[in-house]
Amino acid sequence: MSAEHWPAAARVYEEGIAGGNATFESAAPTWGEWSAKRAGCPAIVARDSEHGELLGWAALGAVSSRCVYRGVGEVSIYVAPARMRRGVGRALLQALIDASERAGFWTLRAGIFPENAASIALHQTCGFTLVGVSERIGQMPDGRWRDVVLFERRSAVVGAD
Repeated sequence: MSAEHWPAAARVYEEGIAGGNATFESAAPTWGEWSAKRAGCPAIVARDSEHGELLGWAALGAVSSRCVYRGVGEVSIYVAPARMRRGVGRALLQALIDASERAGFWTLRAGIFPENAASIALHQTCGFTLVGVSERIGQMPDGRWRDVVLFERRSAVVGAD
C-alpha cells in the first residue's frame, strides 16, 4: 500500500468504522498517521482487475518496539462491504501472511470484536487460533465498553527452529 492508495483505503476503513464492529476508532487517520504506525511492516491492497477499484486492504503493525517482539505483528484487514463474501478477505489475509513471513514475522495477532463473526471465521480459516478474550478492554467513542477476542497464528516457516 502506498499514499496513492490511501484515499480509497480510508473510504473502506470508514465503511468498517460505520458498521460498528471493526475497530474502536471513530474516523480513519491521515496517511501520515496510518503509515507511521506501520513503518517497516507489510501492507497490501486488493484491486478489481477490470476497473482498478480498491476492494480492501490488509496491514501489519508492530505490537511492541521491544526487540524481542520484532517478529510479532498485529493484523488489520478491511474489505469494502459491497465486496464481502467473495473471497477478497481470504486472498488479502493469505497474501499478508505470505508477506509477513518474507519480512521475518513469526507470530501474527488479531483482536476482533466477538460480534464480528465473519472476521473470526476468516482468521480461523487462515490458521489463527483463539488465545483468549479481553473483557471490557476498551470503550467505543459513544462510551460503550467492548470485549475483544484474541487470535494468533504462529508461522511454520519463521522461527520454527
